[in-house]
Amino acid sequence: MSTRDLAAWVAKLRYEDLSPEAVQKAKDVLFDCLGASLFAAGRTQWGKVMHQFAFAHGGLQPEATILGSGNRTLAVQAALANGTLAEGFELGDVHPDTATRPFPAVVPSALALCEARKRSGRDLITAIVAGYEVNTRVGGAVNESQRGGPTLGRGLYLPALVGSFGAAAAAGKSLQLREQNMTWALGIAGALTGGYFQGHDEGAWTRRLNLGMAAERGVTAATLAESGFVGPQQPLEGEYGFYRVFANNEYDVAALTKDLGKSFKITETWLKGYPMNATLHAPCEALLNIIRRENIRHADIAGISAFWHQYVAILAKKKVEKVVSAQFSLPYALAAAAVHGRVTPEEFTEASIADPVIKSMIDRVEVAYDPELYKSVGRTSLPGRVTVTTTDGRSFAETVFYPKGHSRNAMNDDDLRAKFGMLTSGILETGAQQRIFDLTRNLERVDSLASLMALCVVTPREPRIGASEGAPASS
Repeated sequence: MSTRDLAAWVAKLRYEDLSPEAVQKAKDVLFDCLGASLFAAGRTQWGKVMHQFAFAHGGLQPEATILGSGNRTLAVQAALANGTLAEGFELGDVHPDTATRPFPAVVPSALALCEARKRSGRDLITAIVAGYEVNTRVGGAVNESQRGGPTLGRGLYLPALVGSFGAAAAAGKSLQLREQNMTWALGIAGALTGGYFQGHDEGAWTRRLNLGMAAERGVTAATLAESGFVGPQQPLEGEYGFYRVFANNEYDVAALTKDLGKSFKITETWLKGYPMNATLHAPCEALLNIIRRENIRHADIAGISAFWHQYVAILAKKKVEKVVSAQFSLPYALAAAAVHGRVTPEEFTEASIADPVIKSMIDRVEVAYDPELYKSVGRTSLPGRVTVTTTDGRSFAETVFYPKGHSRNAMNDDDLRAKFGMLTSGILETGAQQRIFDLTRNLERVDSLASLMALCVVTPREPRIGASEGAPASS
């Protein structure tokens, strides 16, 4: 059981091998990824900067579309830009068992090369499923002793680290690489991989860039391998491979290929219902359930006590100054949810962060770790519990084990369309929203991706979120 076995499976995978559930989830993932990407393209300052960069450094070689603009650039630059957009507002999906975030790395790399090489919708679906399988299995082989706290304690960002392999598999499948070249692609991806948490800590835009770089690395690795560039044969399990370098050599190599092809990891992924770190979802959903059911106004709240399945200091901070920081703060998210009665992108803007009512509410929030929550679900979810105490002495508690979007509480078509409509409201025409949904729902019948890409053009809305955080250097 080795990297090569995994590469061989990817190389041989056909659309006909996929289960109906995997095909459907690939369509869901693509549609959700497009919505997240178009939002970032039309509403955020980092989205604007990424488009300018990708077009300036490859626009004269138009291979693939930069989502949101209609402009085309080199496939590798499109993957970088679109991966950054997909991760651009904390809407990338989550595989809870491995704590990986597949679609910002996998979908943009597959999309860029499938468009560049004029592949069909079936080819794109197959590439996405293959990328998810590799992405999740590489992350899943890391022993639990090295996930979460130990990895974070060293500043490593596991989704970006394993995302390079998932992106390389998706890109390699888009190029229809054979077994040896696919092995090289994974080997080259291992040599290129990286990702750390400093951007999360500072609220820097590199948080958005993490998985965009993974998508870019995947395209680079696959195209080099296609050209015959020799990569390591054992980039994962080798003496100086990924698991030794990033996981203290604590891994289960059999997990890379155990039951491979009997089911598909993409069906386990969790499409986010809220634009923030996934660990915050369950406590915030519990709070929303309470205030809606009991008709509680924020002025009625004396205190909010929140409990989650793990305690991570970066997620417990109360001082929030930037958008990224707000999306990684449970006290802020709970306060915004209490004041606005919702958790949408509008709760993560400069105006909301500066709102004195929300700041006052943060002081009434306390968060703590409850080991019983973890015991209740293990690694299958990210549960949370909230107790709300009112100014007249009443108390209400709620526990959420599987937040909206989790595979056990999945979004249906109506949910996905509502989310897409909310994200693209005011920047994409209603007719285009419907046509994008229709094309993704019938992707296996699409011969060319050109029609889908032509619809993914937004009208930007100013001022953009994050505009006050970054400014170009003076000339």
